[in-house]
Amino acid sequence: MTAARAALPWYVHPAEDPGAWRQLALQTPRPSFVVVNVHNGPGEPGNPWYPEALTQLRGTRIVGYIDLAYGERPVAEVVADVATWLDVYRVGGVMLDQFPADAASTRRCLEYVTAARRAGAGFVVGNPGVVPALGHLALLDVTCVFEGTAEAYSRFTPPPALSRVPRNRVWHLVHSCPPDELAEVTARAERLGAGHAFVTDRSMPHPWGGFPMAGTPVTAGRAAS
Repeated sequence: MTAARAALPWYVHPAEDPGAWRQLALQTPRPSFVVVNVHNGPGEPGNPWYPEALTQLRGTRIVGYIDLAYGERPVAEVVADVATWLDVYRVGGVMLDQFPADAASTRRCLEYVTAARRAGAGFVVGNPGVVPALGHLALLDVTCVFEGTAEAYSRFTPPPALSRVPRNRVWHLVHSCPPDELAEVTARAERLGAGHAFVTDRSMPHPWGGFPMAGTPVTAGRAAS
């Protein structure tokens, strides 16, 4: 069975925790990708911290955070965010958060993803946080089909049709995990077909604010060295 690789939502300001950024740059094996969020997206051009911080992560795939507001944001605004991420921060892709999940939203999702790719995004991740209409997964390079607590994840069972989706297109995000269960829950993500996963003991309201407090990310049931 192919190991689930660590894929991190990295909502850590480099001025507040530069040590975490240095630690991320030294991670081996490298995460499959890291999602960076300046200010609910790329923020304003001229940010004094992020361009330099991102140079530490050469060799790691970086994607920029964009909020779709479950389909409420105008496509033109999303395209502007894509352009800022690519032109200012030199990332290669984007993560479309609050991605609509129901079948009725397929046309809207196609508009967003097509626009992002035409704007130059070579890698597009979507995060509905739940298993969406399966047609949505075909639009994206990677889809987060679960985002929630470890307690909720213990009851999560992917639909049988999801087993036909290549695991390298599937991402699981689990927070509020007891520290002594991080490896076990990461192994469960692998068994459930995730090619990418991040499990943390951090909890709401800011679960993606760094590495698990118990240590570095866990990959394939073992701590990344």
